[in-house]
Amino acid sequence: MKNKQQYTPVRFSHLTSYAGVGSVVRGVEDKLMVVTDTRYWTDKNKNISAEIIPYVTRITMALDIDKELRMPPIAKEDANKGINGSYLPTVLFPTYAVCKKCGLLHNNPWRKQDIKFTEKVLCEKCSYQLEQVTWCAVSNKGHLDDVPWHLICHQNNDIECRVDFDSNYLKFETDKNGKKIVKCTKCNSFGYYEKAKTHIINKQQPWIYGKSPKLEENDIVEILEVNSPGVYLPERVNALVIPPESRMSKSTIIDRLFNNSKLCREIETIKRPLLKKGKLKEISTEFRCSIDEVKDALSQIKEGYPFFEDNITIGELIEDEYKAFLEPLDNIKDDEDFVTDHKTNSWKELKDIKGISKKLQALVTMIDNHIVVKRLREIQVFKGFYRSSQEDVDNLVPPDIVGESNWLPAIELFGEGIFFTIDEVILSKWEQIHSVRKRADEIAKKYETSEVNLHQDIVINPRFLLLHTLSHLLIRELEITAGYPAASLSERIYCSRDRKMSGILIYTAVADIVGSLGGIVESAEPKEFLKILDGAFKHAQWCSLDPVCTEHEGQGPGWLNRAACHACLLVPEPSCEYGNVFLDRIFIKGSEELGIPNFLDFIAENSNG
Repeated sequence: MKNKQQYTPVRFSHLTSYAGVGSVVRGVEDKLMVVTDTRYWTDKNKNISAEIIPYVTRITMALDIDKELRMPPIAKEDANKGINGSYLPTVLFPTYAVCKKCGLLHNNPWRKQDIKFTEKVLCEKCSYQLEQVTWCAVSNKGHLDDVPWHLICHQNNDIECRVDFDSNYLKFETDKNGKKIVKCTKCNSFGYYEKAKTHIINKQQPWIYGKSPKLEENDIVEILEVNSPGVYLPERVNALVIPPESRMSKSTIIDRLFNNSKLCREIETIKRPLLKKGKLKEISTEFRCSIDEVKDALSQIKEGYPFFEDNITIGELIEDEYKAFLEPLDNIKDDEDFVTDHKTNSWKELKDIKGISKKLQALVTMIDNHIVVKRLREIQVFKGFYRSSQEDVDNLVPPDIVGESNWLPAIELFGEGIFFTIDEVILSKWEQIHSVRKRADEIAKKYETSEVNLHQDIVINPRFLLLHTLSHLLIRELEITAGYPAASLSERIYCSRDRKMSGILIYTAVADIVGSLGGIVESAEPKEFLKILDGAFKHAQWCSLDPVCTEHEGQGPGWLNRAACHACLLVPEPSCEYGNVFLDRIFIKGSEELGIPNFLDFIAENSNG
């Protein structure tokens, strides 16, 4: 194949989700291809081209990650259509093509025909244009390969017919019932391939050559379309960078040395005092400082800079995030990654506005802390992927496939948001109501017996269900009033088993723009946010699918939603931390029949008394 190298731009955020290592993506010239593993993320000298993300020690501890986090490499196209920098390799996959006229299958015609990559490949029989096959074989161990078409065609027949990769003798057809089959033109054998299963797979991954992977007796190989969810299920985790890491200065000498591990190792390997002195002098000249300052910085790095505590858990990190939002920051520097503006006093003053309605007064009373998040930094870590349409998939494939790398791909997202907490006294009284607890327990029991596994330590109680439902209402309201696409907004619910937390963070964060655009900050100002909050509560009262939606015994995966559907509460999948489940408008709108009070009415009654 001539001119094999073609380039397709991709967003950073996609590399930790559906376009990560091992995913099948559509690239240049509408070709399907698969992203190779991180062992190939190197420069021309075979050095790792992914840069280390600094100051994420506490995050890696909490997420139980014992590896470095590195950003995917960046390559840019120059004026001559060349590439400067390191790019992520991909390989053409699937390698079979089919003639849309006669249905004949061709094994890797791009390799056989001496044409440019961008040119059309034609059927050897009828000269009609070929199209890439959109089917692949996956195993529950994470393997991916072309479909063994000869095997699928002949596995239910006793006729001996040898496989021949150099000739085109298999074709796609439909049987008399309209089902898709692959047929052999030599012996007339045929087989059904949609959702077919076998026990043989020839490659570990499309870009890895060698012996066929070994499968256990209970392992399954499925034939799926490349866009099926079972072909690629990425596993990623995320966390916010908070003080003290967010407050680390980016312009000090120790920072420049700490983030240049190659230079530090080079200094460490110099044993001769005179040579080391010369190197330190060279660095001091470059950094415009004294040799003693360089020595002091190197000494601190050797002693464990940046001196963060050990053994922090994910639960403790979430609690620390919650505390970070509630604690005002002093002497904020321009290069900090976590900047908040406390508006609680201004929020409370809204209650004294002349002519304010009881409903709005209840909303003001409901919120205990109101914080505008002017700047935040989120780290998303790609831990690997699964393959299989089975529910009980547990074979995570690491980003380097073999699990020997000392780093994981991760990206930095920068943005802004709004954080608030619900008044603890009111919330504690409300969640003790028997009918409220009973309804929450029903959802919790369904989750225990369901096949839904969110890999998170979730507490299904009235508090969590209320916070999560309100979060979705706010995302949808911001989409309507502030013009944000719902998919661009994310949520974090702060609710714990061990500590009384009742916080919601709604934020937007992107990988390509450092800083924020100010839209959320503007919407988070007390007067504007009161309007948004009011709209969210109003929309909770009614759904276009009522009364069916309100009276539903269970909706969504595992029937884990009650009064929640696409018309009222569901948001795009990227926006929800919990897979669009654990939602119920009844906790906000109330139900006289069930004895659950309207939440705002409950606030008004209890705040007066």
